[in-house]
Amino acid sequence: MKGKGRHVLYLIGAIAMLVYALPKLDLGAPWGLTSTFGMIWVGFALVVIAAHFNALLLINEEKRKELERIRRAKKRMWERQLQGVVMGRSRDRVKG
Repeated sequence: MKGKGRHVLYLIGAIAMLVYALPKLDLGAPWGLTSTFGMIWVGFALVVIAAHFNALLLINEEKRKELERIRRAKKRMWERQLQGVVMGRSRDRVKG
């Protein structure tokens, strides 16, 4: 499944999980592990829902290509840094 269909499917899944879990989470309990877990879980679910709404409504083809260009540039930067570290270690071994 490609494109927006995948985001629709994941969005529906995240909303369904949230609707199913909200009545079972003890959010009104005194401050403790159960209420903290529930609030964090709901927070993560809302972040996932917001991300998929963003992907469905705001990201067009031009923005997607720009994000992909940025990802490739970051990957090249990390590869260069890793090569520098590896080359630096190999020079240190030759000296030592």
